[in-house]
Amino acid sequence: MELEAQNVKGRADEKTVAPSSSANNSQADAKTSLRTEPIKDTTAARVARFAAGSIFGIVFLVVCFVLLTTALKGPDTVNMDGINTSAGLVGQNNSHGHVTAGNPAPDFVLNQLGGNGLQLSKLQGKTVLINFWASWCQPCIDEMPDLQKFYQAHRGGNVQVLTVNYQEPASAAKSFFKDHSLTMPVVMDTTGKVAAWGYGIQQFPESYFVDKNGIVQDFSYGPMSLTAMETKLNHVWQVAGK
Repeated sequence: MELEAQNVKGRADEKTVAPSSSANNSQADAKTSLRTEPIKDTTAARVARFAAGSIFGIVFLVVCFVLLTTALKGPDTVNMDGINTSAGLVGQNNSHGHVTAGNPAPDFVLNQLGGNGLQLSKLQGKTVLINFWASWCQPCIDEMPDLQKFYQAHRGGNVQVLTVNYQEPASAAKSFFKDHSLTMPVVMDTTGKVAAWGYGIQQFPESYFVDKNGIVQDFSYGPMSLTAMETKLNHVWQVAGK
């Protein structure tokens, strides 16, 4: 009887263990199924990937085009016809050293970098900021970003920014503007006579604010901040109008 009872108990234990083993096998099969089932690539997913790639490609091409165009274009130029005078000062030289407020701005004709000649007196009707600079001048380099911002803020209006390069090759001026992402008009004082004889320049940078009637109303010896440029421009407008 005791032996029979043990056999019955053993068979009961086997029946008890069997469901547990079957459950483990089911879980293992489920995990295997999850690991091996491929991820479905829907049409919507393919369209989304294509759209994202296309947008990135278009943005990349636009940025490259803008950078290349800017590099090849060079500085802006001022359209001006009817100049029959050779480059240099027009009329008598200034024999009084620095040009000061209240005096007429010495007239000149200089060739634009990448364009035709330009004569200062033909810009009357606009306020003109004349900036004398050189690429080897560190204060000039420091001032250029603010001068570019000033130019961009007033571009197309009744204010003309005119940068005058002092005795450097055109290639040097062009490289300087390209390296510093500058687009202001540049005229080339290759002999240095406009700077030295006309305006009495003794240091760089120097700037002159000329009103719409061709009269110097303000100036700066040394670099200016954007705030200083705007302040001087407003002073010119208060004195002579826009």
